[in-house]
Amino acid sequence: MSPWYTKQKGFTLIELVAVIVLLGVVALSTTQFIKQGVGIYADTARRDNLQQIGRFAVERVSRELRNALPNSIRVNGNCLEFIPIKGASTYLQSVTDAELSTLDVVDFSYSYSNGDLLAVYPIDTLSIYNSFMLRPLAAPDAASGGQQTLNFSSAPVSAFPNESPTNRFFVVTEPVSFCVDGNNLNRHQGYTQTEAQSVPPAGGVLLAENIQILDDSDNDGLVDDVVEVFAYSPGTLQRAAIVHLDFRFSDASANDEWVRFSHAVSVRNAP
Repeated sequence: MSPWYTKQKGFTLIELVAVIVLLGVVALSTTQFIKQGVGIYADTARRDNLQQIGRFAVERVSRELRNALPNSIRVNGNCLEFIPIKGASTYLQSVTDAELSTLDVVDFSYSYSNGDLLAVYPIDTLSIYNSFMLRPLAAPDAASGGQQTLNFSSAPVSAFPNESPTNRFFVVTEPVSFCVDGNNLNRHQGYTQTEAQSVPPAGGVLLAENIQILDDSDNDGLVDDVVEVFAYSPGTLQRAAIVHLDFRFSDASANDEWVRFSHAVSVRNAP
């Protein structure tokens, strides 16, 4: 005769509750582990982004500054301005004796562009920007026998004030400015050259974001100290001119973390 009941195997309520609690603990631990990993990745990516922005900005400004016309660099507040060199060589006749219609030079594979200017012995910044040391060029004659003849667009032009000790001349283009406006570093080109430096000039193109012009240099807990983004030391007989860049970047979501780039650029060209 069969028994009136059959044994059944299973979990008790206490066992089920214990398993649920254990699974909850494991799930919480796993979630916290993943959250921390994601947070570390996000912090690393944000810091790396700031560093990449800073490296690019420093490299771009430095490369262009190294090709600046001697004594054309000037700083006004958070704006740095200079005139880029397009080419240079040696002239073969006097530039101070009389008006000039043409200038014979050693061939330097010059490719003319509208707006090019010729500079000789640029030793004074103000005279450069009021065009006292610059003359407008026209298309040159073809090179022959290692020489080339440069033409002036409004010939004849007045003689230059000084001869270069090495008969050196420069072909330059329109000025370039790097300016910090708000939290953006902009590059400006294509504006009118003026005797007084424009701050900032027109034609700005974004170069970098999140750059700061205020910090807490005196450690008083307030971000209210003005940063000198650009500083210029003119060249002397003992050393080349120096431009100091102090770029500080901070992301608003980075809990006041800063990345600072302090870099000195040597402007090696001599007049």
